[in-house]
Amino acid sequence: MTRKSANARLFSNLLLSLIIILPLLTSCGKKIALFTKTYDRESLKIQQLEFDYLSIKSKIELREPHKTTKVTALVRLKKDSIIWFNLSGALGVQGMRGIITQDSVFIINRVDKEYSIYSFKDVAHEFNFPIDFALIQSMIVGNMPKPDEPDQAIVHEGKQYIIKQNINNIFIENYIDDTNMKLVEVQVTERETDNALKLLYKDFKEINGQAFPFAAFVSLIHHNEFGQLETQMTIEHNRVEAPEKELRFPFNIPNKYVRK
Repeated sequence: MTRKSANARLFSNLLLSLIIILPLLTSCGKKIALFTKTYDRESLKIQQLEFDYLSIKSKIELREPHKTTKVTALVRLKKDSIIWFNLSGALGVQGMRGIITQDSVFIINRVDKEYSIYSFKDVAHEFNFPIDFALIQSMIVGNMPKPDEPDQAIVHEGKQYIIKQNINNIFIENYIDDTNMKLVEVQVTERETDNALKLLYKDFKEINGQAFPFAAFVSLIHHNEFGQLETQMTIEHNRVEAPEKELRFPFNIPNKYVRK
């Protein structure tokens, strides 16, 4: 594996750690009762987090095959525009800062005086899984990843509504808690590759009158020439704020840094 490929994988893993998930369940084969009440998503009044800016401080544990990494992450968001992050605490990520836009990701390593630039096509290729800005933002804040896509079906099982969506070759199941109408779990499966992403949200607390998940678990299962690989992340937010004033997103690449 080249150094750039290794850096891409490290970045992709850490990028996902700015997010939220659990182990995978394949539910495509679930049977639904013949007579099932139909629901209209608009009438369910699903609670989506509304914000202009967010500031988050988190403890993250990243688990890969034969390796576990613990980091502290500072994350700032401007809705639908910018995701900024600063990582510290673990050897190899100390002094790493990045900024994510709608089409690109920029990373600087202040220890090694290096920087990298990735398109989302690069990131998606690294994990053989469709990842974009909207997905990452939704995962961080606990919103439905594809809220504007039509539904295949909505069913009620136990204490949850399950909203099923088919988008090209992607199958998504959104699990909504019927008590607070917040998203508590997402399962995303790419049919052709069987690559899958699962997110689990819990420990909801109030932020500016809205419920926000302060704990999450993330699991990404993907396949490559070496077989099936799984990356897991456990996230605990120590602080979440939704300020009314604009946040700063300090990021610049010094001229002396070398691109990797």
